Amino acid sequence: MKTKSILIGLFLIISTSTFAQIGRTYSDGHGGRIFFPFGDISFADDLVSFNKGNPFQAEEYSNPHKALNIPDNDGSGDKNSTGIGHGGELIVKFTDNTLYDIDGYDLYVFEIGGALEPVDVYISKNGVEWVSVGKTGGGFSKIDISEYVNKTDVFRYVKIVDVKDDASGEWPGAEIDAIGAIGSSMNFQLNSSVLFKSGESTIGDDKLSLYKIGEKIKNIGGLTIIEGYTDNVGPSENNLHLSEARAKTIKSFFVDSCQIDSNLLEIIAYGEVNPIDDNNTEIGRLKNRRVEIIVFPKSNPNKNDVVGIWNIESGELHIYRYGNIIAGWYTEDSGEILGELADEHTIICKWVENGSGESCDESINGRNHWGRMIMKFNDDFTVLTTKWGYCASEPTKEGWNGKRK
Repeated sequence: MKTKSILIGLFLIISTSTFAQIGRTYSDGHGGRIFFPFGDISFADDLVSFNKGNPFQAEEYSNPHKALNIPDNDGSGDKNSTGIGHGGELIVKFTDNTLYDIDGYDLYVFEIGGALEPVDVYISKNGVEWVSVGKTGGGFSKIDISEYVNKTDVFRYVKIVDVKDDASGEWPGAEIDAIGAIGSSMNFQLNSSVLFKSGESTIGDDKLSLYKIGEKIKNIGGLTIIEGYTDNVGPSENNLHLSEARAKTIKSFFVDSCQIDSNLLEIIAYGEVNPIDDNNTEIGRLKNRRVEIIVFPKSNPNKNDVVGIWNIESGELHIYRYGNIIAGWYTEDSGEILGELADEHTIICKWVENGSGESCDESINGRNHWGRMIMKFNDDFTVLTTKWGYCASEPTKEGWNGKRK
Protein backbone atom coordinates (compact mmCIF):
# COMPACT_ATOMS: atom_id res chain seq x y z
CA MET A 1 0.00 0.00 0.00
CA LYS A 2 2.88 2.36 0.79
CA THR A 3 4.49 1.74 -2.63
CA LYS A 4 1.16 2.34 -4.35
CA SER A 5 0.75 5.68 -2.54
CA ILE A 6 4.24 6.77 -3.56
CA LEU A 7 3.55 5.94 -7.20
CA ILE A 8 0.27 7.88 -7.21
CA GLY A 9 2.01 10.82 -5.53
CA LEU A 10 4.71 10.82 -8.18
CA PHE A 11 2.07 10.92 -10.91
CA LEU A 12 0.98 14.30 -9.59
CA ILE A 13 4.46 15.69 -10.26
CA ILE A 14 4.31 14.85 -13.97
CA SER A 15 2.47 17.94 -15.11
CA THR A 16 1.39 19.20 -18.51
CA SER A 17 4.28 21.69 -18.46
CA THR A 18 6.74 18.82 -18.14
CA PHE A 19 5.42 17.38 -21.40
CA ALA A 20 6.39 20.63 -23.13
CA GLN A 21 10.00 20.30 -21.97
CA ILE A 22 10.99 16.85 -23.16
CA GLY A 23 9.78 13.96 -25.31
CA ARG A 24 7.06 15.07 -27.71
CA THR A 25 5.76 14.36 -31.22
CA TYR A 26 4.91 17.12 -33.71
CA SER A 27 2.88 17.32 -36.90
CA ASP A 28 5.04 17.40 -40.02
CA GLY A 29 2.34 19.36 -41.89
CA HIS A 30 1.63 16.45 -44.22
CA GLY A 31 -0.45 14.15 -42.02
CA GLY A 32 2.42 12.53 -40.10
CA ARG A 33 4.04 13.13 -36.72
CA ILE A 34 7.74 13.28 -35.74
CA PHE A 35 9.24 12.56 -32.31
CA PHE A 36 11.83 14.87 -30.71
CA PRO A 37 13.35 13.47 -27.47
CA PHE A 38 13.95 16.98 -26.05
CA GLY A 39 10.51 18.32 -26.95
CA ASP A 40 9.86 22.04 -27.33
CA ILE A 41 13.42 23.22 -26.67
CA SER A 42 14.58 21.38 -29.84
CA PHE A 43 13.55 24.21 -32.18
CA ALA A 44 15.14 27.48 -33.29
CA ASP A 45 14.18 30.38 -31.03
CA ASP A 46 15.54 33.66 -32.45
CA LEU A 47 15.47 35.33 -35.85
CA VAL A 48 18.92 36.59 -36.91
CA SER A 49 18.17 37.85 -40.42
CA PHE A 50 15.75 37.41 -43.32
CA ASN A 51 16.31 38.35 -46.95
CA LYS A 52 13.25 37.84 -49.14
CA GLY A 53 13.68 36.20 -52.49
CA ASN A 54 12.18 37.49 -55.71
CA PRO A 55 9.38 36.77 -56.31
CA PHE A 56 8.23 36.16 -52.74
CA GLN A 57 5.06 35.29 -50.88
CA ALA A 58 2.40 37.85 -50.01
CA GLU A 59 3.23 39.74 -46.80
CA GLU A 60 0.86 37.66 -44.67
CA TYR A 61 2.84 34.55 -45.64
CA SER A 62 6.31 36.08 -45.29
CA ASN A 63 6.61 36.79 -41.55
CA PRO A 64 10.04 35.27 -40.71
CA HIS A 65 9.07 34.74 -37.07
CA LYS A 66 6.62 32.05 -38.21
CA ALA A 67 9.63 29.77 -38.79
CA LEU A 68 10.60 29.90 -35.10
CA ASN A 69 9.69 27.61 -32.22
CA ILE A 70 7.66 24.41 -32.51
CA PRO A 71 6.01 23.22 -35.75
CA ASP A 72 2.46 24.55 -35.69
CA ASN A 73 1.13 24.00 -39.21
CA ASP A 74 -1.87 21.68 -39.21
CA GLY A 75 -1.88 21.11 -42.96
CA SER A 76 -4.89 23.36 -43.63
CA GLY A 77 -2.88 26.34 -44.86
CA ASP A 78 0.49 28.05 -44.78
CA LYS A 79 -0.09 31.16 -42.64
CA ASN A 80 1.87 29.55 -39.81
CA SER A 81 4.99 29.24 -41.95
CA THR A 82 7.50 31.61 -43.55
CA GLY A 83 7.59 31.86 -47.34
CA ILE A 84 11.20 32.87 -47.99
CA GLY A 85 10.73 33.47 -51.72
CA HIS A 86 12.67 32.45 -54.81
CA GLY A 87 16.32 32.47 -53.67
CA GLY A 88 15.44 33.87 -50.24
CA GLU A 89 17.62 33.41 -47.15
CA LEU A 90 16.65 32.83 -43.50
CA ILE A 91 19.06 32.68 -40.53
CA VAL A 92 17.85 31.50 -37.11
CA LYS A 93 19.49 30.75 -33.79
CA PHE A 94 19.06 28.15 -31.04
CA THR A 95 19.17 29.79 -27.58
CA ASP A 96 17.98 27.20 -25.04
CA ASN A 97 19.61 24.30 -26.88
CA THR A 98 22.41 23.63 -29.35
CA LEU A 99 22.88 21.42 -32.38
CA TYR A 100 25.56 18.73 -32.42
CA ASP A 101 26.26 15.42 -34.14
CA ILE A 102 24.60 12.29 -32.82
CA ASP A 103 24.22 8.86 -34.39
CA GLY A 104 21.74 9.19 -37.25
CA TYR A 105 19.96 12.34 -38.37
CA ASP A 106 20.64 15.59 -36.50
CA LEU A 107 18.72 18.48 -38.09
CA TYR A 108 15.14 18.70 -39.35
CA VAL A 109 13.56 21.32 -41.61
CA PHE A 110 9.75 21.39 -41.70
CA GLU A 111 8.89 22.66 -45.19
CA ILE A 112 5.22 22.80 -46.15
CA GLY A 113 3.04 23.98 -49.00
CA GLY A 114 1.55 22.49 -52.15
CA ALA A 115 4.73 22.73 -54.23
CA LEU A 116 7.49 21.43 -51.94
CA GLU A 117 10.81 23.02 -52.76
CA PRO A 118 14.33 22.13 -51.56
CA VAL A 119 16.73 24.43 -49.74
CA ASP A 120 20.47 24.58 -49.14
CA VAL A 121 21.30 24.28 -45.43
CA TYR A 122 24.27 25.75 -43.56
CA ILE A 123 25.22 25.65 -39.86
CA SER A 124 27.50 27.87 -37.79
CA LYS A 125 29.00 28.14 -34.32
CA ASN A 126 29.12 31.94 -34.30
CA GLY A 127 26.87 33.14 -37.11
CA VAL A 128 29.87 34.25 -39.17
CA GLU A 129 31.66 31.14 -40.41
CA TRP A 130 29.32 28.68 -42.14
CA VAL A 131 29.47 24.97 -42.91
CA SER A 132 27.38 23.61 -45.80
CA VAL A 133 25.61 20.42 -44.71
CA GLY A 134 23.67 19.63 -47.88
CA LYS A 135 20.31 20.17 -49.49
CA THR A 136 16.88 19.10 -48.30
CA GLY A 137 14.59 17.12 -50.54
CA GLY A 138 11.43 19.16 -49.92
CA GLY A 139 8.70 18.37 -47.42
CA PHE A 140 9.80 17.12 -44.01
CA SER A 141 13.57 16.92 -44.45
CA LYS A 142 16.24 15.41 -42.25
CA ILE A 143 19.97 16.02 -42.41
CA ASP A 144 22.91 14.07 -40.97
CA ILE A 145 25.76 16.52 -40.28
CA SER A 146 28.33 13.85 -39.33
CA GLU A 147 30.44 14.04 -42.50
CA TYR A 148 30.83 17.81 -42.18
CA VAL A 149 31.70 18.31 -38.49
CA ASN A 150 33.68 16.92 -35.56
CA LYS A 151 31.90 15.00 -32.80
CA THR A 152 32.66 17.70 -30.23
CA ASP A 153 31.45 20.64 -32.37
CA VAL A 154 28.46 22.62 -31.11
CA PHE A 155 26.38 24.83 -33.41
CA ARG A 156 23.85 27.58 -32.61
CA TYR A 157 22.97 28.99 -36.03
CA VAL A 158 21.19 27.57 -39.09
CA LYS A 159 20.92 29.26 -42.48
CA ILE A 160 18.28 28.20 -45.02
CA VAL A 161 18.67 29.33 -48.66
CA ASP A 162 15.98 28.62 -51.23
CA VAL A 163 17.29 26.75 -54.29
CA LYS A 164 16.51 29.17 -57.11
CA ASP A 165 16.77 26.59 -59.89
CA ASP A 166 13.78 24.72 -58.51
CA ALA A 167 11.20 27.51 -58.51
CA SER A 168 7.65 26.29 -58.90
CA GLY A 169 4.09 26.95 -57.75
CA GLU A 170 2.11 30.17 -57.59
CA TRP A 171 4.59 31.70 -55.14
CA PRO A 172 8.10 30.26 -55.75
CA GLY A 173 10.27 29.64 -52.72
CA ALA A 174 10.28 27.26 -49.79
CA GLU A 175 7.78 27.68 -46.92
CA ILE A 176 9.43 26.95 -43.58
CA ASP A 177 7.31 25.99 -40.56
CA ALA A 178 10.11 25.10 -38.11
CA ILE A 179 13.76 24.08 -37.81
CA GLY A 180 14.61 21.51 -35.15
CA ALA A 181 17.74 19.83 -33.76
CA ILE A 182 17.24 16.19 -32.81
CA GLY A 183 20.81 16.18 -31.47
CA SER A 184 19.92 18.82 -28.91
CA SER A 185 21.80 19.75 -25.80
CA MET A 186 20.38 22.09 -23.17
CA ASN A 187 21.93 25.57 -23.14
CA PHE A 188 22.00 28.02 -20.22
CA GLN A 189 23.40 31.55 -20.45
CA LEU A 190 24.52 33.38 -17.32
CA ASN A 191 25.17 37.11 -17.39
CA SER A 192 28.57 37.57 -15.76
CA SER A 193 27.69 41.06 -14.58
CA VAL A 194 25.13 39.47 -12.25
CA LEU A 195 27.35 36.62 -11.10
CA PHE A 196 30.66 38.51 -10.93
CA LYS A 197 31.86 42.01 -10.21
CA SER A 198 33.61 43.75 -13.08
CA GLY A 199 37.06 42.26 -13.67
CA GLU A 200 36.59 39.60 -10.97
CA SER A 201 35.89 35.86 -10.94
CA THR A 202 34.22 35.53 -7.52
CA ILE A 203 30.53 34.54 -7.58
CA GLY A 204 28.11 36.97 -5.95
CA ASP A 205 25.60 36.19 -3.19
CA ASP A 206 22.67 35.24 -5.46
CA LYS A 207 23.38 31.63 -6.44
CA LEU A 208 19.80 30.40 -6.88
CA SER A 209 20.03 30.13 -10.68
CA LEU A 210 23.25 28.12 -10.38
CA TYR A 211 21.63 25.65 -7.96
CA LYS A 212 18.72 25.16 -10.38
CA ILE A 213 21.07 24.54 -13.30
CA GLY A 214 23.07 22.14 -11.14
CA GLU A 215 19.96 20.07 -10.52
CA LYS A 216 19.26 19.88 -14.25
CA ILE A 217 22.84 18.79 -14.92
CA LYS A 218 22.51 16.00 -12.36
CA ASN A 219 19.17 14.86 -13.80
CA ILE A 220 20.52 14.65 -17.36
CA GLY A 221 23.78 13.04 -16.26
CA GLY A 222 25.89 13.70 -19.38
CA LEU A 223 28.91 15.83 -20.25
CA THR A 224 28.62 19.55 -19.39
CA ILE A 225 30.75 22.22 -21.07
CA ILE A 226 31.21 25.57 -19.30
CA GLU A 227 32.20 28.37 -21.70
CA GLY A 228 33.61 31.68 -20.46
CA TYR A 229 33.34 34.94 -22.46
CA THR A 230 34.18 38.63 -21.92
CA ASP A 231 33.68 41.90 -23.77
CA ASN A 232 36.58 43.48 -25.69
CA VAL A 233 37.59 46.03 -23.06
CA GLY A 234 41.23 45.61 -22.06
CA PRO A 235 44.00 43.42 -23.49
CA SER A 236 42.73 40.29 -25.22
CA GLU A 237 45.15 38.08 -23.28
CA ASN A 238 43.81 39.38 -19.97
CA ASN A 239 40.24 38.77 -21.17
CA LEU A 240 41.10 35.19 -22.08
CA HIS A 241 42.48 34.55 -18.58
CA LEU A 242 39.46 36.23 -16.97
CA SER A 243 36.99 34.12 -18.98
CA GLU A 244 38.90 30.99 -17.95
CA ALA A 245 38.88 31.99 -14.27
CA ARG A 246 35.12 32.58 -14.33
CA ALA A 247 34.46 29.23 -16.03
CA LYS A 248 36.63 27.51 -13.43
CA THR A 249 34.68 29.22 -10.64
CA ILE A 250 31.38 27.92 -12.02
CA LYS A 251 32.83 24.42 -12.33
CA SER A 252 34.04 24.50 -8.70
CA PHE A 253 30.58 25.61 -7.58
CA PHE A 254 28.91 22.67 -9.33
CA VAL A 255 31.41 20.22 -7.85
CA ASP A 256 31.46 21.59 -4.28
CA SER A 257 27.88 22.85 -3.85
CA CYS A 258 25.90 20.56 -6.20
CA GLN A 259 28.00 17.38 -5.83
CA ILE A 260 28.45 16.93 -9.58
CA ASP A 261 31.23 14.64 -10.77
CA SER A 262 34.11 16.87 -11.91
CA ASN A 263 34.90 14.38 -14.70
CA LEU A 264 31.60 15.35 -16.33
CA LEU A 265 32.49 19.06 -16.37
CA GLU A 266 34.78 20.69 -18.93
CA ILE A 267 35.70 24.36 -19.29
CA ILE A 268 36.54 26.36 -22.42
CA ALA A 269 37.85 29.95 -22.31
CA TYR A 270 36.93 32.14 -25.28
CA GLY A 271 37.78 35.58 -23.95
CA GLU A 272 36.38 38.31 -26.20
CA VAL A 273 35.72 36.15 -29.30
CA ASN A 274 32.21 35.14 -30.42
CA PRO A 275 30.36 38.21 -29.08
CA ILE A 276 26.57 38.01 -29.13
CA ASP A 277 26.03 41.77 -29.21
CA ASP A 278 27.72 45.05 -30.13
CA ASN A 279 30.82 45.76 -28.01
CA ASN A 280 30.50 49.46 -28.88
CA THR A 281 27.53 49.86 -26.52
CA GLU A 282 27.30 49.38 -22.76
CA ILE A 283 24.32 47.03 -23.10
CA GLY A 284 26.15 45.02 -25.77
CA ARG A 285 29.26 44.64 -23.60
CA LEU A 286 27.05 43.59 -20.71
CA LYS A 287 25.58 40.74 -22.80
CA ASN A 288 28.99 39.66 -24.06
CA ARG A 289 30.33 39.26 -20.51
CA ARG A 290 28.74 35.88 -19.92
CA VAL A 291 29.14 32.21 -19.07
CA GLU A 292 27.34 29.64 -21.22
CA ILE A 293 26.62 26.13 -19.94
CA ILE A 294 25.93 23.33 -22.42
CA VAL A 295 24.51 20.08 -21.02
CA PHE A 296 24.56 16.95 -23.19
CA PRO A 297 22.40 13.89 -22.54
CA LYS A 298 24.15 10.79 -21.30
CA SER A 299 25.75 9.35 -24.43
CA ASN A 300 26.09 5.68 -23.49
CA PRO A 301 23.19 4.51 -21.32
CA ASN A 302 23.46 1.09 -19.74
CA LYS A 303 22.05 -1.45 -22.18
CA ASN A 304 20.66 -3.41 -19.23
CA ASP A 305 18.07 -0.69 -18.72
CA VAL A 306 14.59 0.46 -19.70
CA VAL A 307 16.05 2.30 -22.70
CA GLY A 308 15.44 0.69 -26.08
CA ILE A 309 12.78 -0.53 -28.49
CA TRP A 310 10.08 -2.81 -27.14
CA ASN A 311 7.66 -4.94 -29.13
CA ILE A 312 4.27 -4.40 -27.49
CA GLU A 313 0.81 -5.68 -28.40
CA SER A 314 0.01 -2.63 -30.54
CA GLY A 315 3.37 -2.21 -32.30
CA GLU A 316 6.68 -0.72 -31.18
CA LEU A 317 7.46 1.36 -28.09
CA HIS A 318 10.64 3.48 -28.13
CA ILE A 319 11.94 4.56 -24.70
CA TYR A 320 14.55 7.27 -24.05
CA ARG A 321 16.06 8.21 -20.70
CA TYR A 322 17.60 11.47 -19.41
CA GLY A 323 18.70 10.85 -15.84
CA ASN A 324 15.48 9.74 -14.16
CA ILE A 325 13.28 11.41 -16.77
CA ILE A 326 11.68 9.05 -19.30
CA ALA A 327 10.37 10.04 -22.74
CA GLY A 328 9.22 7.91 -25.63
CA TRP A 329 6.78 7.22 -28.44
CA TYR A 330 4.79 4.32 -29.80
CA THR A 331 3.51 3.49 -33.27
CA GLU A 332 -0.21 3.41 -32.51
CA ASP A 333 -2.09 6.67 -33.14
CA SER A 334 1.01 8.93 -32.87
CA GLY A 335 1.31 8.11 -29.18
CA GLU A 336 3.95 9.36 -26.76
CA ILE A 337 4.86 8.82 -23.11
CA LEU A 338 6.58 10.95 -20.46
CA GLY A 339 7.40 10.03 -16.91
CA GLU A 340 10.03 9.19 -14.33
CA LEU A 341 11.79 6.16 -12.90
CA ALA A 342 10.18 5.29 -9.58
CA ASP A 343 12.92 2.70 -9.13
CA GLU A 344 15.34 0.85 -11.39
CA HIS A 345 12.63 -1.42 -12.82
CA THR A 346 9.53 0.82 -12.68
CA ILE A 347 8.39 3.72 -14.85
CA ILE A 348 5.46 5.92 -13.88
CA CYS A 349 4.25 8.02 -16.77
CA LYS A 350 1.44 9.55 -18.78
CA TRP A 351 0.50 8.47 -22.29
CA VAL A 352 -1.06 10.78 -24.87
CA GLU A 353 -2.30 10.11 -28.40
CA ASN A 354 -4.63 11.40 -31.12
CA GLY A 355 -7.59 9.19 -30.26
CA SER A 356 -8.66 6.72 -27.58
CA GLY A 357 -11.72 5.13 -26.00
CA GLU A 358 -12.26 8.08 -23.67
CA SER A 359 -11.66 11.82 -23.95
CA CYS A 360 -10.33 13.92 -21.04
CA ASP A 361 -11.44 17.40 -19.98
CA GLU A 362 -7.82 18.53 -19.67
CA SER A 363 -5.56 18.48 -22.73
CA ILE A 364 -1.86 17.70 -23.08
CA ASN A 365 -0.12 19.30 -26.06
CA GLY A 366 -3.55 20.03 -27.54
CA ARG A 367 -4.71 16.40 -27.32
CA ASN A 368 -7.50 15.25 -25.00
CA HIS A 369 -6.73 11.55 -25.20
CA TRP A 370 -4.33 10.62 -22.41
CA GLY A 371 -4.00 8.69 -19.21
CA ARG A 372 -1.69 7.37 -16.51
CA MET A 373 0.49 4.29 -16.74
CA ILE A 374 2.82 2.12 -14.65
CA MET A 375 5.44 0.05 -16.49
CA LYS A 376 7.41 -2.72 -14.80
CA PHE A 377 10.46 -4.51 -16.19
CA ASN A 378 11.79 -7.89 -15.13
CA ASP A 379 15.24 -8.37 -13.58
CA ASP A 380 17.19 -8.58 -16.85
CA PHE A 381 15.06 -5.96 -18.68
CA THR A 382 13.76 -8.30 -21.35
CA VAL A 383 10.05 -8.36 -20.44
CA LEU A 384 7.68 -5.43 -19.90
CA THR A 385 4.30 -5.51 -18.14
CA THR A 386 2.00 -2.50 -17.94
CA LYS A 387 -1.12 -1.22 -16.25
CA TRP A 388 -2.88 1.89 -17.54
CA GLY A 389 -5.97 4.04 -17.19
CA TYR A 390 -7.79 6.90 -18.88
CA CYS A 391 -7.23 10.53 -17.86
CA ALA A 392 -6.56 10.89 -14.13
CA SER A 393 -8.01 7.51 -13.16
CA GLU A 394 -5.90 4.91 -11.40
CA PRO A 395 -3.98 2.67 -13.84
CA THR A 396 -5.66 -0.72 -13.44
CA LYS A 397 -6.21 -1.88 -17.03
CA GLU A 398 -3.83 -4.53 -18.32
CA GLY A 399 -2.12 -4.48 -21.69
CA TRP A 400 0.91 -3.03 -23.42
CA ASN A 401 2.92 -6.06 -22.34
CA GLY A 402 5.96 -6.74 -24.46
CA LYS A 403 9.55 -7.86 -24.96
CA ARG A 404 12.74 -6.02 -25.82
CA LYS A 405 13.38 -5.96 -29.56
